[in-house]
Amino acid sequence: MLLRHTLYYFTARGLPGLVNFAALAVFTRLLAPEEFGRYALVLAGVGLANVIFFQWLRLVLARFYQANRSCREQYLGGIFALFLSVAVPVTGAGLVLALAWPDPLWQGLLLLSVALLLTQAWFELNLSLAQASIEPVRYGKLSGTKAVVAITLGGSLAWLGLGATAPVVGLVAAHLISFLAFGWFAWRGVKPALPGSDTLKSQLGYGLPLTVTFALSWVVSGSDRLLIAWLLDERSVGVYAAGYDLAFQTLMLVLTIINTAAFPLAVKALERGGGPAAKRQLGENGQLIFVAAIAGGCGFVALAPQVVEIVIGTEFRSDALAIFPWVVFACAIAGIKAFHFDLAFQLGVASRWLVLTGAAAALSNLALNMLLIPGFGILGAAWATLAAFVISALLSAVLGLRVFDMPPLGPMIGRALVIGGFSGGVAWLAAGQFTSVWSGLVSGLLAGTVVGLAACWLLNVAGVRARLQQRFSG
Repeated sequence: MLLRHTLYYFTARGLPGLVNFAALAVFTRLLAPEEFGRYALVLAGVGLANVIFFQWLRLVLARFYQANRSCREQYLGGIFALFLSVAVPVTGAGLVLALAWPDPLWQGLLLLSVALLLTQAWFELNLSLAQASIEPVRYGKLSGTKAVVAITLGGSLAWLGLGATAPVVGLVAAHLISFLAFGWFAWRGVKPALPGSDTLKSQLGYGLPLTVTFALSWVVSGSDRLLIAWLLDERSVGVYAAGYDLAFQTLMLVLTIINTAAFPLAVKALERGGGPAAKRQLGENGQLIFVAAIAGGCGFVALAPQVVEIVIGTEFRSDALAIFPWVVFACAIAGIKAFHFDLAFQLGVASRWLVLTGAAAALSNLALNMLLIPGFGILGAAWATLAAFVISALLSAVLGLRVFDMPPLGPMIGRALVIGGFSGGVAWLAAGQFTSVWSGLVSGLLAGTVVGLAACWLLNVAGVRARLQQRFSG
């Protein structure tokens, strides 16, 4: 079931991810580095506000939807009411901040940021509903429509010369259109009504510690852009964001696809079979996460020169390539932490411990950024990010064992390192046989993928060999 659902979500999230990949290529060619830097700062600020005010609702929906499926409309009515209760004051505060801002350019961007925050938060809540309902087709329709509209409209406006405003407007419209096309009917018959005090207390007890955790995670992944803008300039933010987003978002997309399919299965196993069943499911899930993170990271680094030249605009390339390997492995560590180690706290309903791991990462990241950016520029920010994720992952792994019975790490790490070494090495060798950038990328990607899949078969990752043998023998 895990592999089948992963394939479903690979289509549902992978195709929109390719469109977002193309969007990076479009915007780094149509926007100047300083304009792309302003756009990146908008996304960073909206991301922080989204995490602080709305992330907990998505987590509550994903964790407890299965347990409340017998009273679905009542449960969603509570989620809807809580969303409105948060959205109204947040909108008012955002408008006041935007209108009081002294810089006319940033005043307009802040007004758009308020609209982006609300539409993005509601859109992501609908994605969580589709995921919790185990509806990958609807998930894919929502994601795909949003991605296509965002690049089409945003790219057109950027071509017309609207600068940093263009991609923001494209995103706002994309969220609205995708919901109207494929999301609204999931809320038919749902009337907003705040949940009872006991229910609300349990939801807040689960969601708020995770909100603090994700806010602290944002400090690691997003505050570097604000610090670069403060310590350097907006142009440096633009070139850093281009390289960071290409490396981090592409690998994280693969890991998120796996987790999107895997997490509901772990929750379902826990609800129906208890801790032992959840541990078995986590063993399969974790093996897939480790292999994708480490092998994918090795392959991505091996093909970095080709990927950067194809995707990133000329003005961004040299700086993007310098930070690329560091960000790739930071992403691999971050994905393993978020999609494996942290699940101990979510399934064990002990999310308060995540605050400690997030605080350690955030504090170390801020300190290292302040220390390294003045001397090493954006490369120092990449080093700080990698170090912070390593610290938080180690802490999460150790503390998680006290909360939930997790599967052993040795087989996961061993298989992932073997597969990553072989697939990454073969990809690098194959790509080096060609002078053409496209030929090198395609040959390296194909060779690395074939070797990686063969290694997964031989090492029986997530039980793939046993399942296929059973299926074909039957």
